[in-house]
Amino acid sequence: MKRKDIVILILMVSSIVLLITLQVFWLQNSYEKAFYDLRRQTNTIFRNTVLTLRDSAFSKNIQAVSVDSLGPKLTLAMPGESAAFGLRDSVKSIAAQNQNVQVYISTQYGDSVSKDELKPVVAGIQNIRFRSAKGYAKNFIVRLGADTLNSDSLQHQFKRALASESLAIPFTIKHIQHIPLERSEFFPDFGHKEFIRERGRSDTQETIFSDTLHSEPVRLNPAHHYTASMTGIRSTVLAEITPQILFSAFLTITILIAFIVMYLNIRSQQRLMALKNDFISNVTHELKTPVATVSVAIEALRSFQAKSNPKLAAEYLDIAQSELNRLTLMTDKILKTSIFENHGIDFKPEPINLDETLQQVLASMKLIFEKRGAAVNYIKEGNDFEMQGSSLHVTNVIHNLIDNALKYSLKNPFILITLKNSSDKLTLLVEDRGIGIPKEYHKKIFEKFFRVPTGDVHNAKGYGLGLNYVASVIKSHGGKIEVESEVGVGSLFRIALPKY
Repeated sequence: MKRKDIVILILMVSSIVLLITLQVFWLQNSYEKAFYDLRRQTNTIFRNTVLTLRDSAFSKNIQAVSVDSLGPKLTLAMPGESAAFGLRDSVKSIAAQNQNVQVYISTQYGDSVSKDELKPVVAGIQNIRFRSAKGYAKNFIVRLGADTLNSDSLQHQFKRALASESLAIPFTIKHIQHIPLERSEFFPDFGHKEFIRERGRSDTQETIFSDTLHSEPVRLNPAHHYTASMTGIRSTVLAEITPQILFSAFLTITILIAFIVMYLNIRSQQRLMALKNDFISNVTHELKTPVATVSVAIEALRSFQAKSNPKLAAEYLDIAQSELNRLTLMTDKILKTSIFENHGIDFKPEPINLDETLQQVLASMKLIFEKRGAAVNYIKEGNDFEMQGSSLHVTNVIHNLIDNALKYSLKNPFILITLKNSSDKLTLLVEDRGIGIPKEYHKKIFEKFFRVPTGDVHNAKGYGLGLNYVASVIKSHGGKIEVESEVGVGSLFRIALPKY
């Protein structure tokens, strides 16, 4: 490979690598954005679901009562305890004097309560007041039940909320219960070991490429939190960035194909340039030979007093005429090849007897066989060898194949020609025991101007047009040509032609 080709190849590979690197960074950023968007969306959905269920449960526990039904003393019982704890005197006095209860809310242990968290209480009371009958306008009972939500309801509502956003993600919900270790002034038994319970901790840290996503804990009250763990999110995120992935793949593949086609085109142009140079070298040699022969014949006529010897003059003239005919045939072949390439081989089908055509070609080449000492065997298998085609072109095909078998055989050429007949096609085999063709050139030998590389050696005369012409004729007749060859053993050309 030339240095110029190496530089071009390095530039192409570098461009492709840089492009792929850029695509990877872009897709990674897209994946990261989609991951954080999904996390933010699921956090919002889960938080809204928990708070909605909490507000609904709390509103159901607000009940309006009449003034007469209120007693002067309120009691507070802890879940699971039978003892009652009286409220402080200041609170009792307010309840007794005004027939009204003020609820004092305080927070400890680092928790805080916002106004938004008190809205469901106010909204529930206002709703009941609006719907209450006379005598129920200012007095309510707030029933404090269990401090947890129903797990089945929470899972059902969260699943519905995800489905409404077209998110089909498997999930599990964890209940986190944590009672602080400090003793409470209001509830002195808080901090006792039987009140200390902690379960379902959610301190897992996920990365953007993990397949599990943990929502932020949602506080039901200072002691109870809920969190959701969603699995299989990687496929959801990938589905979200599918357009980017497809665009990136399409762009990369398109540019890769363009580079490959461009590189192959450059290599093809270089091969054509090499073939052209080889063709010019071969044709120059082939043209110089008949021209030189004619020049020698004319010089002999002038120098050796051929006028006084008619027989010698006729011999020189025959030599000159033969070489001129050869030169005409050569130029005509080159011109026809150009015409065939531009317009294809045009002919009017006519009946041909392939057996008779073969015998005519063999008869015309009899003197050449004798001169080369060639042994030619012709075998027929069948009787009916009629077909439709061009007699001229088919004759040229047979002549080319036999001529090649002679040219590329060393001493005492051996040629075996076999003609076979079948129901719908005729098969012609031309086999020799010549120098053979390397396997890597079996398909290239049918390309125009191609000759098996042998350096600047012209032992076998030719210019790389014969087999290209043969392949074009066979193709125009709807047939097929194949070659089997091994270096040092010989070659076999197989032609299949349809009868009709």
